[in-house]
Amino acid sequence: MAFSEKVKLEAKRKACFRCVICYKKFVEVHHIVSQANGGSDIIDNAAPLCASCHDLFGGNPEKRKQIREMRDHWFELMERRYNGEINIIEPIDEEPNNINLLNSKGIAIYHIVYEHEDFETSATILVKLLQNAQRQYPNRKRYLYLDIQGHKNENGGFDFDMLELQKYFALGFLMQFFTEIHLPLIGVENNNLQKNDVPLDFEIITDDKELIERLKRESKEKHFVIYPSEFN
Repeated sequence: MAFSEKVKLEAKRKACFRCVICYKKFVEVHHIVSQANGGSDIIDNAAPLCASCHDLFGGNPEKRKQIREMRDHWFELMERRYNGEINIIEPIDEEPNNINLLNSKGIAIYHIVYEHEDFETSATILVKLLQNAQRQYPNRKRYLYLDIQGHKNENGGFDFDMLELQKYFALGFLMQFFTEIHLPLIGVENNNLQKNDVPLDFEIITDDKELIERLKRESKEKHFVIYPSEFN
């Protein structure tokens, strides 16, 4: 059997009539798991795809998990848009570079934190590496590998700067922009689809009052992400 017209329309509406990979218009509803392999004709197995993305990835069983993740991510964004959490007047832009998320080979980013580096220096370097990776390989899956030299406290654990860098900055902030992060403390895989709206501007502000004043002054002028998350 094929998808019913009701299921097709529901899937298209959930996707705002856009391809769930590249966000182009004019889509057909694709079986994530093919009918030949026992795939069902219900909404959970449906992914609206444009003709190009269907031809590139639709017949590849190795891409099923990634297509489902991208479908769920796009459905969620469009639901938030419908509910007013995202500006409904702002046009939806196509994202042709999203096909790079389905590339089997990702980008490995490796950095050693030397003993003379403090938190601010290390955090700034990591953001620059992230920005460069997004510029050179747009939307390709990214994997961060971090090593740390020294920076031990009297008990043999990491000092405050390196604990903050790993636990709060890498996992609490950078994780959203990576598919996996591997730290001396832990290795973590992102449960969500990697985000690619990497901040173009990055600045560390340690004074809370200064941060609040900056937010009041700049919040109407540009979009930015705040670290740590308790300031959101």
